[in-house]
Amino acid sequence: MKQLIPSPLRCSARLALRWLDDLKTGQLAQFLNPSTKASDQFAPWIETMQVIQATSYSENKRHNLILASEQINHVVIQPGQIFSFWHLVGKPDRHRGYLPGRSLVNQQLQAEYGGGLCQLSGLIYFLALKAGLQIVERYPHSVDIYTDETRFAPLGSDATVVYGYKDLRFLNSLEQAICFHVIVQADAVIGQLCAERAIAEHPIEFRSQSVGQRIEVETLRKNESLGVCSYRLPNR
Repeated sequence: MKQLIPSPLRCSARLALRWLDDLKTGQLAQFLNPSTKASDQFAPWIETMQVIQATSYSENKRHNLILASEQINHVVIQPGQIFSFWHLVGKPDRHRGYLPGRSLVNQQLQAEYGGGLCQLSGLIYFLALKAGLQIVERYPHSVDIYTDETRFAPLGSDATVVYGYKDLRFLNSLEQAICFHVIVQADAVIGQLCAERAIAEHPIEFRSQSVGQRIEVETLRKNESLGVCSYRLPNR
């Protein structure tokens, strides 16, 4: 029955349901104001870098990363406010300039407009973990498509995002305002968490173990478990 409903209509219905849920839970009122930009007093305190792997879609991915990061860069997140990836980035379709890129859909790699943005959401998630921020919503990928040789980030540090369905959200639980600065280079993307005063960087550990045809990864921050996520192994 679900397949008989056009995808845009399903997405619109899902967005409406999410809006109502955010209104009921109070998260809607906690979203940051995208028009509030950081001053020159904000400096980078925590930084991470990831390579952009060379594929047939890497140029499109780089283009998509630049478009999305422009919506996130230097937007101030006050204490008590919630960062929502989609609240800032918006729908990543061709009408807004996004290009087809690799996406993991139904456990299969395929080309979709806005593909590759999961690297940006994963980068921001990793920075949020390091800063000790309170994660409100985050989803791991369903399949571990990388090997130890091709992996550009620790397994368990990813955050998949699907417009209307899966978001990345965290609460600024610090006592000062923060913002992000993302720099997209030819073969790498650099993420910086900025503030007016120093931010302590928390040690993050990802402990993985094989369980049948899956890998389970436990995330620990300062030796405190933040939960376990599970990845299916692809047929290699």
